[in-house]
Amino acid sequence: MQVVSELVEIDNNNKITTKYIENELTKRNINPLRWAVVFVSDKIIKVSVANLKN
Repeated sequence: MQVVSELVEIDNNNKITTKYIENELTKRNINPLRWAVVFVSDKIIKVSVANLKN
């Protein structure tokens, strides 16, 4: 396995929850080892992700 750092932009639904972010990452075929919100605006959320890839 390989760990790849990525910066992912997610639409801001104004109800930011752990479940919402993890669902959005899963939709993008991202298997996060860890993630952190690094930026929030009215329209987007930027998430730094350590993605586990095979």
